[in-house]
Parts: sequence; structure tokens; C-alpha cells
Amino acid sequence: MAIKETGRLPFTVLAIGQFGPSQLNARHVDTPRATTDEIERQIAEEWTRQTALAAAADRLLFNGDMLRYVSHEIGASSDGNACLNLVVGPTCYRDFVGTNLYYGSRTRELGWHRFANPVGTTATLRTADGKIAYGLRSQRVSFHAGHVHTFGGALEASDRHPDGSIDVFASVCRELKEELDLDAADLHDLNCTGLIRDSQIHQPEMLFETRLELTMAQLRKKWLDAESADEHDDLVELADAPEAILPFIRSCELIAPVAIGALFFHGQHAWGDAWTTKFIDDF
Repeated sequence: MAIKETGRLPFTVLAIGQFGPSQLNARHVDTPRATTDEIERQIAEEWTRQTALAAAADRLLFNGDMLRYVSHEIGASSDGNACLNLVVGPTCYRDFVGTNLYYGSRTRELGWHRFANPVGTTATLRTADGKIAYGLRSQRVSFHAGHVHTFGGALEASDRHPDGSIDVFASVCRELKEELDLDAADLHDLNCTGLIRDSQIHQPEMLFETRLELTMAQLRKKWLDAESADEHDDLVELADAPEAILPFIRSCELIAPVAIGALFFHGQHAWGDAWTTKFIDDF
């Protein structure tokens, strides 16, 4: 369905669908980010400020190469199904900190195309005992600490192949391994469900969904052994049922826009247009 725009939802839908590996194409271009002297000063000043705060709190903060949103389009794959074509370019975490992360409110003033806009890649997990699982982010993370959030990270330079193509699914698998100790073999029917832009930091986010043959208790046990388990203070769950989504969102003390978007996409795919319309009207 065509998603109607409403200022009540904390995100903008850029694309929605069911995109498997053969329906999701991403390629890299070397076009640099448009910028101004003011933006570059802002980035430098904010990075200096944040690295000092991180050092004082004995928290690690480092720069790293990332991939930013340039453009996207919906096309048709060779089998006739819809496909999502994404173009990305170079950026880095330092630029993200000095634009989207702390200056998202200035996107209209400075121009969103001048922001770092790294492409997020995060996943919704559906367990074998009928639960949807998310994480409660710890104080260790740079943004949305204490929020219910999807699992994952962002496209990195290492996801780029020599021919310029981007392995988006590898990005998701890498993050789920680091945060939850899940192997690729644990991720069944892994699909991209669409692309949003959140309304707080205006970061583009590719949302994924996967089915696990693990119960919630088994997932929790794997999480405790994960390399980056400390990115989350806890795992949270809700019933995978149409009547459970809005009450869960309302019950969360803090919930990130990306998690709301992920639940919205899940409901659209699982329960159709009538559920979607009711969600928007009742939100």
C-alpha cells in the first residue's frame, strides 16, 4: 500500500517491501559529501568535544569509515519482483557525530544532503516461541542510550567489494554476530523490509527481519556470550501478535524511532493494510 504521511510517526518511509539478497542491490560511488566551511567547523568542534567527554568517562570513541546514503529507487529484478537499488558514498563516524548525531535539528537549515547520513542496518528478530526481540541499549553507546532499539549497526567500508558492490546482508550478519553471537546459519528467511529516515537524527536505516529457530530464553543465553553483549543492558520481548504492537510501544519508557519503524513494517507485512491503517490512526 502507499503509506500516507503523518507527522505523528517518528520516521519517514522511503521504501517498503520484501527484499531478499537478489532484490537488494547496493553500489558505491566516490562522490564526496557536499559541505560548507561552517559544517566542517561544526564537525571538528563537536568531535573534539565528544572525544574529551569519552576520555573523561573512560569510554572508547574512535573514527571509522562508513557508507552514506546518496540515493535509492525501486525497480524490478530479473524474476519480475520489486527490487531496492541503493547508491552509497564515503563518510565516517566523525562526520556522523558532527552532523546527524548532535545536529539533526539543523537538517533543514544546512541541507540533509550535506550531512554524513550513514546507512543503518538493523534487524527485528522473531523467535521460535512467538516473540519479537529487541535490545535495551546501555549507557556505553553514543546515542539512544536506555532506549529499546533494533539490533545492528551501519554499513562500513569493509562491506564494499572491489567492484563497488556492497554486501548489505553481510553487514547485518556481522552486527548480529557481535551483539548476540548469532551465526548466519541461525538467521532464517533474512530479508530487508524497507528503508526509513528517523525524525530525530535523520539517519537512513535499512530495516531487516529474520526468523530464529531459538526460543527467547535460548537467544538470551547466546547474547550473554556475545563479544559486544555490553551494548545492551537487557533484551526485551513482545508477543508477535497484531494487538500487541501499540501497547508495547506505549509501555516503553524510551523507544527509538527505528524500533517503532521496524514494528510498523513488521505489522504491514504480517497483517496487511487494515492493520497498517489502524496503527497510523491510533498512534
